[in-house]
Amino acid sequence: MSKLMDFIDNFEENLIVVLLPVMVLIIFTATFFRYSGLMVLPWAEEVARYMMIWIIYLGIGTGAKKNSHFAVEILYKIMPQFTHKFFVYFRTLVVVGFCGYIINLSYNLIQAQIMMGQTSPAMQIPIWVAYLAIPVGCSAMAIRSIQHLVISHREQKTLNQS
Repeated sequence: MSKLMDFIDNFEENLIVVLLPVMVLIIFTATFFRYSGLMVLPWAEEVARYMMIWIIYLGIGTGAKKNSHFAVEILYKIMPQFTHKFFVYFRTLVVVGFCGYIINLSYNLIQAQIMMGQTSPAMQIPIWVAYLAIPVGCSAMAIRSIQHLVISHREQKTLNQS
């Protein structure tokens, strides 16, 4: 059960680890075929582009989990110690609120694309599949931001007790 929980906990990273080499392999193969004159793979660029989009949006969840997103650290450092806890909660609230707003906007965009039936040029897959990366990535970022807040709160509590 522990391995399953570890896999779920690192889902975004595991998916990125699979998608990135597959994307590189597709681009390498398409480039080799094109310049060797064997054939042209018209779908390769499109697949690679959509994979890159998914990698980026999955990566924001991973970044939030590790608290490695850009932050205005100078504000945190010049603030008095007693305000740090408030600042961390406020930052998480802003991130989750922003993600919620983006999720709502992307949901409306995806709904419109589904209604229009728009498909990708080369592969003819529904275009909303690529745009689905936005709400998935922002959901992961919101969840991982809250997860980081909870973990850091527990660690701080443990430090205060010892």
